[in-house]
Amino acid sequence: MTVNSDKKTIDKYLKDFYAFIEKNATWLNSYCVYKTLKDKYHQAGCKNWFNADLNLSKDQIIERWIDQTQVFDVRFYAWEQYIAHLQFSEAAQKIREMGITLKGDLPILLNEDSCDVWHTPELFNMKFRAGSPPDKDNPTGQNWGFPVYDWKAQKENGYAWWKLRLSETKKYFDAFRLDHIPGFFRFWAFKDGELTAEMGATVPYSAITTATLLNNGFSTERIRWLSEPHIPTEDIFRLTGNVNQSIEILSVACDRIGREQLWNFKSCIKTSGDIKKLDFSNFDLDEEIQEEIREKLLGWWKNRVLIEVKKGNFLPYHNYKFSSAWNSLTEEEKETLSELLDANEKKQEKQWRAQAESIFSEIIPSSGMTACGEDLGIKIDCMGDVMKKFGILGLKVVRWCRDWRKENSPFEDLQSYSKLSLVTTSVHDSSTLRQWWNEEKTSAKEFERAFLIPKDSAETPRIYEEKFNPQIAEKVLSAIAHTSGAWFVPPIQDWLYLDENFYAENAKTERINIPGTVSDFNWTWRMPANVDELKNSKILKEKIKKISKIHDSVVQ
Repeated sequence: MTVNSDKKTIDKYLKDFYAFIEKNATWLNSYCVYKTLKDKYHQAGCKNWFNADLNLSKDQIIERWIDQTQVFDVRFYAWEQYIAHLQFSEAAQKIREMGITLKGDLPILLNEDSCDVWHTPELFNMKFRAGSPPDKDNPTGQNWGFPVYDWKAQKENGYAWWKLRLSETKKYFDAFRLDHIPGFFRFWAFKDGELTAEMGATVPYSAITTATLLNNGFSTERIRWLSEPHIPTEDIFRLTGNVNQSIEILSVACDRIGREQLWNFKSCIKTSGDIKKLDFSNFDLDEEIQEEIREKLLGWWKNRVLIEVKKGNFLPYHNYKFSSAWNSLTEEEKETLSELLDANEKKQEKQWRAQAESIFSEIIPSSGMTACGEDLGIKIDCMGDVMKKFGILGLKVVRWCRDWRKENSPFEDLQSYSKLSLVTTSVHDSSTLRQWWNEEKTSAKEFERAFLIPKDSAETPRIYEEKFNPQIAEKVLSAIAHTSGAWFVPPIQDWLYLDENFYAENAKTERINIPGTVSDFNWTWRMPANVDELKNSKILKEKIKKISKIHDSVVQ
């Protein structure tokens, strides 16, 4: 009897397992084959695979999926996904039964060494990489290294790939975070091989054509002057002290312009990465001097007004006003070119809106979930209107919601936040509430002035001068809970500050990630207590309940 019962259990298990395989064949087959290939190549990136494995057709993937000599290896990865699905579904269902909304994360980009890029390369533009443009905090921008989407190809198949991602997400979540929502309007993209994001441009773009420049008085020679760096021999001579040797060195990477002591980069130099690889070892120079030469050439690579994104089509280099070419123009030429660039920028805004609306009109209604957009930092004029149109919640990190144009940069009124907002105290890329309070006293002082002092108070309590503690945590969280934003979701670290038993000795260890850095620290944070210990904290539970009721009373 026991044997029969076990057999029934096993039969049902296998039946459910194969039903899972059949139901998820759209993505599971290719994923499992991809994983077996990763094993075959000892986890090496797929760019290092033999072409026979790198460029498999859809039919060839199915052949490997049903190949009986590999069936156990391939099905093992299907079984892994099945077990993960069972466990995740059970956890998600219990959370839903508690009346809790579970929100998942949907990263916007994928590593090129991923099943999706390997399996559907036609949906990506592998010639370019995505990142963020240079700013005061990141003067060279950020090179994320991810390929950008071919949105035209995605649109042609009705954004089926995105709809599949969302349908899988909906199995476990009731809401989702759209990572880097500006990327749905436009990407900051640059050629694969660029070392930094400085040579990037927005995609989609509206380019200025050669014909437009000619019609506005810029000759062919002037256009070349604006779009190609002109390197003087003297710059290399200063490093070598030898004119003939300097000419020979420049000849490695550049073509001389007539009989002048000026040089343009050779057509074979496509990116800054090509310059970094230049070999000057034949010139009997110290490695330090060779590196200085490469750095000098890298500087000239970025010394231009216009970037030729394709033949006869130009976009401005992000820092063009500091280039040699710009500073050599007449005031009349500067004015003319500025007007062309400004007009072009307005055209691009229309393109960005059209692209985002095309994407969102397909994927948001199909998701059946609440969409939350990570809209920090980069501001696109039409972004707010488009998000509102599709009911996408924006992210409000209170410490950054300030009027930066006014003296002392006062905080925005919490009641001024759009209802379509997810309000929070910190994010994974920022310091925690505790670290912010203790280390950014000027900001804490303004926060106190805005939210912690009664309007009719004649005295300033100067709470901001105190070291962060559970009482301050409760005051800050309670104040922010009065926001008009629909959701108030501080990260778990900031909630745990309500009970001093959960404080780490060093506040810096409580943050999750430091953007732009690669270290053993990033993404290693773990809760300082297990779930049972949290449940047993009467202080923590009562304070969270109290603060939650404040927000409930505001938004109802």
